[in-house]
Amino acid sequence: MLTQHNHEIYILARGVMKGITGRQVCLARKQFHALFSAGIKSNAFWWLLATLSAARILSDSGLNAQTPLELPPASTEASSLPTLQAKVQEVPLVLSVTDHKGKYVDKLTTSDLTILDNDQEQRAVTFFEHETNLPLNVAIIIDVSSSVAFRFSTEQSTIKSFIRTIARSTDSVNIFAFNDRVRLISRVSDNWKTVSRSIKKLKPKGNTALYDAIVEGAHFLQRNATPSRRIIIVITDGEENDSAYTLDRSIADALRAESVVYAVNVSASLEFDPDAKQGEWLLKRLTDATGGSYFRSGPDGDVKVAFAKIRRDLRSQYFLAYKPSNIGGSAFHRVQVIARRKLQVRCRSGYYVR
Repeated sequence: MLTQHNHEIYILARGVMKGITGRQVCLARKQFHALFSAGIKSNAFWWLLATLSAARILSDSGLNAQTPLELPPASTEASSLPTLQAKVQEVPLVLSVTDHKGKYVDKLTTSDLTILDNDQEQRAVTFFEHETNLPLNVAIIIDVSSSVAFRFSTEQSTIKSFIRTIARSTDSVNIFAFNDRVRLISRVSDNWKTVSRSIKKLKPKGNTALYDAIVEGAHFLQRNATPSRRIIIVITDGEENDSAYTLDRSIADALRAESVVYAVNVSASLEFDPDAKQGEWLLKRLTDATGGSYFRSGPDGDVKVAFAKIRRDLRSQYFLAYKPSNIGGSAFHRVQVIARRKLQVRCRSGYYVR
């Protein structure tokens, strides 16, 4: 498993190769790990590796006959931070509240909740609704890299059924697929045959650009200004090895888009594979930071139970908004919502003020 330092060098090496060729270049994580473990660490070596690897363009790892959605250009870290417009000064939150047994709790009121913004209690609640009917704006992001090939056929039929159960006429549901590239493959609009064919055509191949997929999904949802709950559902083994972006950037962009991330881990080797363990860790980071949930598929790769839990969660959420009393000060504001009787509350971890 790569350390954080090694991973940063890995990203740097891939960035150098992309600069030479103008395209993503193959540098598999296992190759990188083997080379790094062998003690080859100099910057000069990476420049040489970039030059030699430039010929290995990934022309054969795309999805069949799909037109790619271009990722936005990388920006500086400061400009990538999620922002709350100072002129708005209102923070919207989607909440999921459960008891110690994991059962959803409804009929709470604002008096049952304490909102902390940078540890300061907030009282100016401008909107509150339980079991909210606020429309869903959903990006379902399907991993079609070679690492998920073993169980992919099991997932396909379940994904199609799940989409039919969550899509209401007021909701916007869009399906993405990714390996080393991210593609919008279908927009759901009562066109079930088209959606079914699009999912059936997917064939696993190529590397895994998970962070890029989260960033693209977040940007896509953010472009729709209609009031809604923005939801990203990613079905993957989490074995990231080919993104231009980082984990922190993907979390930041999801927060900026006010998106909640749900992850369904379809890895078959969590108990004995270090790469799979790393994938589980990063998926939990994504979901914890954005107020979503992490699930694992069944022993045979079945994702029905995970999808049923996501569907229930989406229909049991609270929605509230408040005006912060302490909008000045630090750039990042931590947000925490505490409920009475030690109930568990999930919501996004904070926002940045410009």
